[in-house]
Amino acid sequence: MLRGRILVGHSLHNDLKVLFLDHPRKKVRDTQKYKPSQRQVQSGRPSLKLLAERVLGVRVQQAEHCSIQDAQAAMRLCVTVKKEWERAVQDRRPATAAAPDDA
Repeated sequence: MLRGRILVGHSLHNDLKVLFLDHPRKKVRDTQKYKPSQRQVQSGRPSLKLLAERVLGVRVQQAEHCSIQDAQAAMRLCVTVKKEWERAVQDRRPATAAAPDDA
């Protein structure tokens, strides 16, 4: 189901580890690890709550945990910087043609 897809979320390494899954780094958009957002909120490992509030102006995780709300916030964070993020991923690729990623 994930093969060839871009996986978006927050602190995804934990979810992937628990599910015994692996995914190519080039196909992961982890909002906790996006450097410009880390600098914007001045935190090396910012929480989703902090990022959503400071970057999007949205409050999440006010009461009980809602995975749907978390997923929506992570997607919104990703979409707001999509062009820059994709450009950064492209810039890290080697100049030679690379083999397609497998998941």
